[in-house]
Amino acid sequence: MNTQSKYSFLTGATGMLGAFFMRELLDCGQNLVVLVRPSRKKNAQERIEDILTIWETPQKKYPRPLIIQGDLTENGWLDEKADWFRENVDTVIHSAASLEFYGQRDSEPYRTNLEGLNTILDLCRRANIRKFHHISTAYVAGSQKKFSESECNVGQTFRNDYEQSKIEAEERVRNFGFDSLTVYRPSIVIGDTKTGYTPTLSGLYAALKLVHTLVGQLHLGATSAKFAIAAMGMKGNESKNLVPVDWVAKVLAHIVTHEELHGKTYHLTNPNPPQMKVIAKTIQEAVEKFSNLVPDASMTECDENWFGKNFSAQMRLFRAYLQEDARFDSSNTIAAAPHLPCPKVDHDLLMFLFQKVIDSNFGRNWCLN
Repeated sequence: MNTQSKYSFLTGATGMLGAFFMRELLDCGQNLVVLVRPSRKKNAQERIEDILTIWETPQKKYPRPLIIQGDLTENGWLDEKADWFRENVDTVIHSAASLEFYGQRDSEPYRTNLEGLNTILDLCRRANIRKFHHISTAYVAGSQKKFSESECNVGQTFRNDYEQSKIEAEERVRNFGFDSLTVYRPSIVIGDTKTGYTPTLSGLYAALKLVHTLVGQLHLGATSAKFAIAAMGMKGNESKNLVPVDWVAKVLAHIVTHEELHGKTYHLTNPNPPQMKVIAKTIQEAVEKFSNLVPDASMTECDENWFGKNFSAQMRLFRAYLQEDARFDSSNTIAAAPHLPCPKVDHDLLMFLFQKVIDSNFGRNWCLN
């Protein structure tokens, strides 16, 4: 039985990783308070209900966290709740982040990843919170070919504003002076291995949706994964470090709930990442098998060259990642959670995940029960 008397404060609970992470922490019996901003249609309470009820069955219910409605980059909620935090919260788990690749200093990703972090650090000062868990990213490695858990800023260059904002955020956290600081660096997070569910569709799923959209204008078999790889200037043997969200969330929750594991940096990365030729081939197969493609023989204006031109143009935002990933050391993670090995990310798992996303009409019609 969990005997903790104080709360842990979790940010980012409505994000892809944050939602799964929140579920795992609640299932472990953690007392959580979460910061959630309202959407255009729903308040903070309703957003959290939507997240948790999608997993629930008559036999399985999840506890509810305390909810504070507010924006990470504003301090109205902080001014109002600072005294309450001082009395009731002893740990911050900072998972909120913007995944935008490019932006100006006064916009995303800097606004959330740096200004938002400053708000949280201000909370820690005012409420005297001395234990901090920070969700960073493995891609603070930037241009490094190898990257260990003990390294941080070693003079690497960065490929986009997301990476730049995340290394600056990690350095600010490290320089704050917490009594206990634990840093987590997941790589590219993909869907749930059991249900295929993913609350948000970015990264790899953006590529899947693009292929789904473009191939719908072609004759079946008019193009191939091999052609798509060549159109992006790749060879196909480049590895991409993909990790399932349910695995990442379980490892995070395990470390957070075991105090003896705190105070280190953990790479939540795949020791055997798939190659781009496997990923691309599986996307092709999934789209051809599960998407409703246009069989109209009159679509003669759209051919393989048309696909290559449009695909390459739309993928330009991801171009920085269309190369070999760094080799990430994950010794600390393996030692901390030997009972939770990273699942194998191969053709079969990717096909399962892609089918579920396509069947859900790219997130519009998820049904897990």
